[in-house]
Amino acid sequence: MRLFVALQPPLSLHQEMVRALKALQSIKHKGINWVSPENLHLTVNFIGEVAEHQVEEVKELISVQASKLSAMKLKVEGIDLFPHREPRLIWLKLSGDEKELSHLNRQLLNGLRSLGIDADAKKLKLHVTLGRIKAPQSQDFERIVLTQTLKMEESYWDTLALYRSTLRPEGPRYDIIEQYNLKYTEV
Repeated sequence: MRLFVALQPPLSLHQEMVRALKALQSIKHKGINWVSPENLHLTVNFIGEVAEHQVEEVKELISVQASKLSAMKLKVEGIDLFPHREPRLIWLKLSGDEKELSHLNRQLLNGLRSLGIDADAKKLKLHVTLGRIKAPQSQDFERIVLTQTLKMEESYWDTLALYRSTLRPEGPRYDIIEQYNLKYTEV
Protein backbone atom coordinates (compact mmCIF):
# COMPACT_ATOMS: atom_id res chain seq x y z
CA MET A 1 0.00 0.00 0.00
CA ARG A 2 1.27 3.48 -0.92
CA LEU A 3 1.56 5.75 2.15
CA PHE A 4 2.52 9.27 3.15
CA VAL A 5 2.46 11.42 6.31
CA ALA A 6 1.00 14.92 6.14
CA LEU A 7 -0.29 17.82 8.19
CA GLN A 8 -3.92 18.69 7.55
CA PRO A 9 -4.69 22.40 7.16
CA PRO A 10 -6.89 24.05 9.78
CA LEU A 11 -10.50 24.43 8.63
CA SER A 12 -10.37 28.22 8.10
CA LEU A 13 -7.27 27.92 5.92
CA HIS A 14 -8.69 24.93 4.06
CA GLN A 15 -11.75 27.02 3.15
CA GLU A 16 -9.52 29.84 1.89
CA MET A 17 -7.41 27.37 -0.13
CA VAL A 18 -10.54 25.97 -1.76
CA ARG A 19 -11.61 29.53 -2.67
CA ALA A 20 -8.17 30.20 -4.19
CA LEU A 21 -8.22 26.88 -6.02
CA LYS A 22 -11.57 27.72 -7.63
CA ALA A 23 -10.28 31.18 -8.63
CA LEU A 24 -7.21 29.61 -10.27
CA GLN A 25 -9.32 27.04 -12.10
CA SER A 26 -11.43 29.85 -13.58
CA ILE A 27 -8.40 31.44 -15.29
CA LYS A 28 -7.93 30.39 -18.91
CA HIS A 29 -5.41 27.54 -18.92
CA LYS A 30 -4.70 24.14 -20.40
CA GLY A 31 -2.94 21.02 -19.18
CA ILE A 32 -3.20 21.40 -15.41
CA ASN A 33 -4.30 18.62 -13.09
CA TRP A 34 -5.87 20.40 -10.12
CA VAL A 35 -5.78 18.90 -6.65
CA SER A 36 -9.21 17.96 -5.31
CA PRO A 37 -10.20 20.15 -2.32
CA GLU A 38 -10.36 17.10 -0.02
CA ASN A 39 -6.75 16.24 -0.96
CA LEU A 40 -5.12 19.52 0.17
CA HIS A 41 -2.34 18.82 2.69
CA LEU A 42 1.29 19.54 3.59
CA THR A 43 3.34 16.39 2.99
CA VAL A 44 5.84 15.70 5.77
CA ASN A 45 7.12 12.34 4.45
CA PHE A 46 6.31 10.41 1.33
CA ILE A 47 6.76 6.81 2.43
CA GLY A 48 5.88 4.91 -0.72
CA GLU A 49 4.95 1.25 -0.90
CA VAL A 50 4.62 -0.51 2.44
CA ALA A 51 3.70 -4.16 3.01
CA GLU A 52 0.34 -4.64 4.71
CA HIS A 53 1.99 -6.37 7.69
CA GLN A 54 4.16 -3.28 8.39
CA VAL A 55 1.34 -0.73 8.58
CA GLU A 56 0.85 -1.17 12.35
CA GLU A 57 4.58 -0.55 12.93
CA VAL A 58 4.40 2.61 10.80
CA LYS A 59 1.34 3.82 12.75
CA GLU A 60 3.16 3.23 16.04
CA LEU A 61 6.27 5.07 14.82
CA ILE A 62 4.17 8.10 13.83
CA SER A 63 2.23 7.97 17.09
CA VAL A 64 5.44 8.09 19.15
CA GLN A 65 6.77 11.05 17.14
CA ALA A 66 3.42 12.89 17.19
CA SER A 67 3.23 12.56 20.99
CA LYS A 68 6.40 14.68 21.22
CA LEU A 69 5.07 17.45 18.96
CA SER A 70 3.19 20.66 19.48
CA ALA A 71 0.82 22.14 16.92
CA MET A 72 2.83 23.75 14.12
CA LYS A 73 2.50 27.49 13.56
CA LEU A 74 2.60 28.19 9.82
CA LYS A 75 1.98 31.28 7.71
CA VAL A 76 0.79 31.50 4.10
CA GLU A 77 3.38 33.33 2.00
CA GLY A 78 1.39 33.21 -1.23
CA ILE A 79 0.86 31.16 -4.34
CA ASP A 80 4.00 30.22 -6.25
CA LEU A 81 5.12 28.26 -9.30
CA PHE A 82 7.80 25.59 -8.93
CA PRO A 83 10.37 25.42 -10.26
CA HIS A 84 10.54 29.01 -11.50
CA ARG A 85 11.74 27.97 -14.95
CA GLU A 86 9.34 25.64 -16.74
CA PRO A 87 7.12 25.22 -13.66
CA ARG A 88 5.54 21.85 -12.96
CA LEU A 89 3.62 22.77 -9.81
CA ILE A 90 1.32 25.49 -8.55
CA TRP A 91 1.56 25.57 -4.81
CA LEU A 92 0.76 27.49 -1.69
CA LYS A 93 4.06 28.52 -0.16
CA LEU A 94 4.24 28.38 3.65
CA SER A 95 6.70 29.52 6.29
CA GLY A 96 6.96 28.93 10.00
CA ASP A 97 8.02 25.99 12.15
CA GLU A 98 10.35 24.66 9.45
CA LYS A 99 13.00 23.50 11.91
CA GLU A 100 10.51 21.38 13.87
CA LEU A 101 8.95 19.97 10.71
CA SER A 102 12.35 19.14 9.24
CA HIS A 103 13.26 17.41 12.49
CA LEU A 104 10.01 15.40 12.35
CA ASN A 105 10.74 14.53 8.71
CA ARG A 106 14.22 13.21 9.62
CA GLN A 107 12.99 11.33 12.73
CA LEU A 108 10.29 9.59 10.71
CA LEU A 109 12.74 8.84 7.89
CA ASN A 110 15.21 7.27 10.33
CA GLY A 111 12.44 5.29 12.03
CA LEU A 112 11.10 4.04 8.71
CA ARG A 113 14.58 2.95 7.66
CA SER A 114 14.95 1.02 10.92
CA LEU A 115 11.77 -0.84 9.87
CA GLY A 116 13.38 -1.65 6.52
CA ILE A 117 11.24 0.88 4.63
CA ASP A 118 13.10 3.00 2.09
CA ALA A 119 11.05 6.23 2.25
CA ASP A 120 11.68 9.28 0.08
CA ALA A 121 14.58 11.29 1.54
CA LYS A 122 13.91 14.57 -0.29
CA LYS A 123 14.33 17.70 1.77
CA LEU A 124 11.05 19.01 3.18
CA LYS A 125 9.56 22.05 1.43
CA LEU A 126 6.75 23.88 3.21
CA HIS A 127 3.98 23.91 0.62
CA VAL A 128 0.55 22.66 -0.31
CA THR A 129 0.24 21.54 -3.94
CA LEU A 130 -2.74 23.12 -5.72
CA GLY A 131 -2.09 21.83 -9.24
CA ARG A 132 0.34 19.87 -11.40
CA ILE A 133 1.28 21.53 -14.67
CA LYS A 134 1.36 19.05 -17.55
CA ALA A 135 1.75 21.52 -20.46
CA PRO A 136 3.48 24.92 -20.78
CA GLN A 137 1.26 27.82 -19.70
CA SER A 138 1.05 31.35 -21.06
CA GLN A 139 2.98 34.12 -19.36
CA ASP A 140 -0.35 35.81 -18.68
CA PHE A 141 -1.57 32.76 -16.81
CA GLU A 142 1.64 32.57 -14.77
CA ARG A 143 1.48 36.30 -13.95
CA ILE A 144 -2.14 36.03 -12.79
CA VAL A 145 -1.34 32.97 -10.65
CA LEU A 146 1.51 34.80 -8.93
CA THR A 147 -0.71 37.79 -8.10
CA GLN A 148 -3.47 35.73 -6.42
CA THR A 149 -3.87 36.52 -2.74
CA LEU A 150 -5.15 34.58 0.22
CA LYS A 151 -6.69 36.13 3.30
CA MET A 152 -4.92 34.25 6.05
CA GLU A 153 -2.81 34.98 9.08
CA GLU A 154 -0.54 32.54 10.86
CA SER A 155 -2.44 29.48 11.97
CA TYR A 156 -1.83 26.35 13.98
CA TRP A 157 -1.76 23.05 12.12
CA ASP A 158 -2.67 20.54 14.81
CA THR A 159 -3.49 17.32 12.95
CA LEU A 160 -0.91 14.93 11.55
CA ALA A 161 -2.24 12.04 9.47
CA LEU A 162 -1.07 8.83 7.85
CA TYR A 163 -2.63 8.59 4.38
CA ARG A 164 -3.04 5.81 1.87
CA SER A 165 -2.66 7.00 -1.72
CA THR A 166 -4.43 5.12 -4.48
CA LEU A 167 -3.46 6.19 -7.98
CA ARG A 168 -6.35 6.36 -10.45
CA PRO A 169 -6.68 7.71 -14.03
CA GLU A 170 -8.91 10.57 -12.81
CA GLY A 171 -6.43 11.53 -10.09
CA PRO A 172 -5.18 10.11 -6.80
CA ARG A 173 -7.48 9.19 -3.97
CA TYR A 174 -6.22 9.81 -0.44
CA ASP A 175 -7.70 7.96 2.51
CA ILE A 176 -6.77 8.70 6.11
CA ILE A 177 -5.56 5.59 7.90
CA GLU A 178 -4.84 7.28 11.23
CA GLN A 179 -4.90 10.81 12.65
CA TYR A 180 -2.69 12.18 15.41
CA ASN A 181 -3.70 15.32 17.31
CA LEU A 182 -0.82 17.59 18.20
CA LYS A 183 -0.92 19.37 21.54
CA TYR A 184 -0.94 23.11 22.07
CA THR A 185 1.79 24.58 24.23
CA GLU A 186 1.93 27.97 25.90
CA VAL A 187 4.65 30.26 24.60
